[in-house]
Amino acid sequence: MTEGAKEMDVSKKQLTVLDQISASDTVRKKIIDAASLLYAKKGFAGTSIEEISEMAGVSLPVTYRYAGKKSEIMKMIMEDVLNSFRENLTRRIGELDQPRDKLATAVVLYSGIVDREQDKILLMYQKSGSLDAAAKGAVMQLEVIVSEIFSEIIKEGIQKGFFRRTDVDLMAFNIMMMAHMWVLKRWHFRRRLTLAEFVERQLGLILDLLCPEPSAFPLAGN
Repeated sequence: MTEGAKEMDVSKKQLTVLDQISASDTVRKKIIDAASLLYAKKGFAGTSIEEISEMAGVSLPVTYRYAGKKSEIMKMIMEDVLNSFRENLTRRIGELDQPRDKLATAVVLYSGIVDREQDKILLMYQKSGSLDAAAKGAVMQLEVIVSEIFSEIIKEGIQKGFFRRTDVDLMAFNIMMMAHMWVLKRWHFRRRLTLAEFVERQLGLILDLLCPEPSAFPLAGN
C-alpha cells in the first residue's frame, strides 16, 4: 500500500469513528447486544473487547470510549434493561391515579421486558461472579434502583390506604424475583402457562397480599 493510500485509509477510519461517536445511543446498543451474544456463547473470561468491537461493527477506539474493560460492559447490559423499564414505565403510568393500577402496570411491563431481554438476565445470573468488586457493586446498585421503583408505588398505596402495611423492600424484591422466575424456571412454567397467564397469577398473589379487599386478579381455576 502506498503512503497516500494509507493516509486515505486512516482518514476513512477517523471519519467512521466520528460518525460512531455522533450516534452514541445506536453504538452503545450495538456494543451491548454483541457483548451479550459473545458472553453467552464463549463465556465472560473467553471474550475480549476486541471481539466485542468486531462483532458490533464498532471501531476499537470507540468501544473503549464506552468501556475500558469487560466488566464495564456487563454494567452497561444491566443499565440497558433498567433504562428500558424506567422509560416505558414513566410513559405508561403517567396518567394513572390508583396505586393498584400503577403496580399492576409496572409488574406487567417489567415482566415483559425481562422476557424480551431474557438472555441478558440469564447472563447477569451466570457471569456476575466474574465481575470485579466495583462492577459487581454497580450492578447490585442498579438492581436496588429497579426495586425502588416498585417500592415507591407500594409506599404510595400504603399511604393512601389501598395497600396493607408490609415490608416494602422485601415485597419489591419479591416482585423482581417473580419476574426473573419466568426466565430462570421457564423450562417448567412454559409447559402449562403463557407469559400472560404466569404474570396474571403472580399479580393475583401480590395483590392478595397487599390489598385489604379481594384482588381483582383471581387465580385461574378458582
